[in-house]
Amino acid sequence: MNGTVITEIGKEIYHFKSSESDLHRNIYLKRFLGADGSAVNMIMDPGTSMDVPILAEVMNKLIGGTKNIDLIFLSHQDPDVASNTHFLLASSPDALVVTSTDTFRLVRMYGIPEKNFFLIDGQNNRIPENLKQKTEISFISAEFCHFKGAMMFYDYQSRILFTGDFLGGINTRLGDGIYANEESFSGISLFHQIYMPSNTAIKHTVDRILQLNPKPTTIAPQHGDVISGRNVPEFLKRISKLDVGVDLAKVRDQQKETCIPVLNSILDTLMETYPHVYLELMSGLKRTGSFTPVFQFSGNTITEIKTGSEEALIHLWEAIKIITPQEKLIDIASYMAEILEKYRLPVPPGVVPKT
Repeated sequence: MNGTVITEIGKEIYHFKSSESDLHRNIYLKRFLGADGSAVNMIMDPGTSMDVPILAEVMNKLIGGTKNIDLIFLSHQDPDVASNTHFLLASSPDALVVTSTDTFRLVRMYGIPEKNFFLIDGQNNRIPENLKQKTEISFISAEFCHFKGAMMFYDYQSRILFTGDFLGGINTRLGDGIYANEESFSGISLFHQIYMPSNTAIKHTVDRILQLNPKPTTIAPQHGDVISGRNVPEFLKRISKLDVGVDLAKVRDQQKETCIPVLNSILDTLMETYPHVYLELMSGLKRTGSFTPVFQFSGNTITEIKTGSEEALIHLWEAIKIITPQEKLIDIASYMAEILEKYRLPVPPGVVPKT
């Protein structure tokens, strides 16, 4: 665990993450410092029992141990977010769990005493007493993104917005580091298409974010990359136009008749041209225990997709890129473009066109 990377993304705001290659968990610590030198330590979405060794190591380095945690912010109730709460309270029994009433109804089933909860809802802007003299913050609803009681936390001083699952994504950016680039958006799009219920819910949450003054310059989700700079307004704009959930189901049904034959044609050509790449690709696409599979198979034939056609093609391309030597990618990109042209489909953004 000595290799855990801790990144200070704002003044006294720290990020570290779990080690999964497909869908990791981001955990954040914010230290609120008073003029008298006192500190209030808040951990956000502290993860699962699998994260306990990392969590203990990082807390020892930054604040002298989990016993010094004062506040635990839970954006929603999912076990990948909230199941460590009981462990933290065993070390720091007086810590407050800051969350919405809807989240509280479920999280208390971990056996957390009601006295430990500090409930926030909508725009009531309740703030724990030990923070009132230390900072300006807000708790903001992310209703139905993806849970009715989902909440975000905004730190006005750093202009960092902690969003839970909203604007989270699977790992589609290549390379090290924690900050998003253009490659990150396909992972965000895929995650939202599978887990967000409707575009209406997304638009309402984006509207709440755009009403913040000053607007956030960094968005820190619970999964995927930290979004900063010009990517913040750009990704908000794109996500507000994305079909997800029930909206996507209607569009996907219309697209499947064309998209699924295209996907299978690409796989068939890959099998004939680069069989070793094909076998490794199929093994990865069918692997259990990773992120929700985008494709459903009957044998080696795709029979169903869980996203829109463009996102399905991008996901297939990203999976091919990871395992294919650069000199072969040009050929694969060429025949993908030819197949798309045959079916009169545009080459999606991010997929290298025919050269």
